[in-house]
Amino acid sequence: MELVFSAIAAGGLVGASNQYACLLVVGLAARFGLIQLAGPMGFMGEWWFIIFVGILWIVTIAPALAQQFAPGLMHIANSVVHFVSGFIVPLSAALVSLASVGVLVNLSPELQTMIDTLKIFNGETGTLGGTGLAIAGGSALAATAITGMKALAKPIISTSSGTAGTASAPAFVIAENIAAVVLMALAYGLSQIDPWLLVGLFGAVLVVTFGVLLFGLYQLYRLKKGIGRVLYLLQVHPRAGLAVCVEFFVWGLGWLVWKNYGRGWVSLLVWGMWIAFFFAVQPLVTGLFAWFPPIIPLALLAANFFMIMIFVSLGISTARALLKVVEKEPLPSGATLAAA
Repeated sequence: MELVFSAIAAGGLVGASNQYACLLVVGLAARFGLIQLAGPMGFMGEWWFIIFVGILWIVTIAPALAQQFAPGLMHIANSVVHFVSGFIVPLSAALVSLASVGVLVNLSPELQTMIDTLKIFNGETGTLGGTGLAIAGGSALAATAITGMKALAKPIISTSSGTAGTASAPAFVIAENIAAVVLMALAYGLSQIDPWLLVGLFGAVLVVTFGVLLFGLYQLYRLKKGIGRVLYLLQVHPRAGLAVCVEFFVWGLGWLVWKNYGRGWVSLLVWGMWIAFFFAVQPLVTGLFAWFPPIIPLALLAANFFMIMIFVSLGISTARALLKVVEKEPLPSGATLAAA
């Protein structure tokens, strides 16, 4: 049964990455003789299939990468494309899982008899047997489960990190395509050692995806709770509330307003260094990738996303610290903010 479970696990990895990138990796690897597919799946190495999948891949990533040029229109296009693509994930996972059967057998010839014994493929008609359908269905279910968790985690992470809109979409696309190449390469490498390791890899991906979803939900809860506290603070103590709000955007300024000059000047200095580094990163990244100009826009998007994440993370951290301090101050009525 190791062939069955390993094939299902290989297909399930599609859910954690870009499905079309996974199909491209498999198709190109088969085309150039790096892997060997089982007979009925040989079409995945044909140029017509590779070109067709490549077009779908471009259609998937283009709206996300172009959101900085037309945010509103591209955001809608990106949402529609990914919604429609979600229905294709089961098919992509099934193709990858069935393609992995040939790869696994080629790497472990002792598994060859399992194809005939388990009737994965019908040799006469070139169709799927009962076990082949089970592999396709199992991988489709596994990939759909991970895709569903990923679809829930994306907007949550974007909202809780403050990167919703033009910053998060390109970052997710870049991460998913990198994951496709890495996971397909890992799947091949682990198959050479022991096919059961594919099941372990899928389990690890499933745990990580679920962990990211839980982390995003927790961060969203903290963000919602913090916003509620700040809104209440603005009502009962406007000066304190405004200090916390300002602190998020300009680190140290809120502390200066609250007359904590030591921490305020240090934080303001760090904020100034971030501003300087942010503008310095643009020409630096352009220069580093000057040898391959087409990748410069992607590199700039990744660098800017990373810098924005740092800004939001530090802004929330220092604003939260100031919030804890001002909540301990007495209200004009004599009650404390924390108690209120």
